[in-house]
Amino acid sequence: MITRLVIILMLVCTSFNSASHSKVTLAVENSWPPYSDSQGNGLSKEIIKKAYHAVNVEVEFIVVPYARALHMVKIGSADGAFNVTKQANTEGDFNFGEESLFQTKASFYYHEDSTLDFSSATTIPEGTTIALILGYEYGDTYHKNSHRFKEVRVGSQQQIIQLLNKKRVDMAIIFNEVAKDTMTSMGLKHSSIKQGQVNHQSDIYVAFSKKIDTKEMMWLLDEGLRRIKLTSGKL
Repeated sequence: MITRLVIILMLVCTSFNSASHSKVTLAVENSWPPYSDSQGNGLSKEIIKKAYHAVNVEVEFIVVPYARALHMVKIGSADGAFNVTKQANTEGDFNFGEESLFQTKASFYYHEDSTLDFSSATTIPEGTTIALILGYEYGDTYHKNSHRFKEVRVGSQQQIIQLLNKKRVDMAIIFNEVAKDTMTSMGLKHSSIKQGQVNHQSDIYVAFSKKIDTKEMMWLLDEGLRRIKLTSGKL
């Protein structure tokens, strides 16, 4: 019996040591500050690095536009991409672990003197022009209603702010902390665009590829996130 226990412990240690030499490649977007800036740096990356470090996994980051990051994961040229919302359409394309990176809110935004103030995507009139980021998810409710709107998809948060300020769109959906950070970086007051009601609250994840076997890397990230939550009490 003792011999059997020793063998099991040796196998567990061997498995853990092999994980210490593991490497995961993640695509990171370049336009979602403060979570991920033009260099891919930000709160999201720091959380992921800490989590994988806790389970001895090396991480390589590839910085690309968000839509490109998702495409890389779909075709298997990256193990995963992060800052992805887990919702019906993304769960069809990617694998998600149990642990989210964090939670954040996105609101409706309008130009400074707009009189619009919608409470939900279901109340937005058909034909409304809405500025959004290429490839971004905006919650299941918006996704179900999106066919009714004229979407203007762009590559950066700055472009969305400019479209609002120039009144070239009726509205936009922006994550709140991202809106603040972007306007600060542009030298604008936060009141230069009008913040409306919350569109959705998202749990933000790393989305893993279904094209290649990423189950171990997904499990290790979950384990790492649990460990850093236990040691710090928060992410």
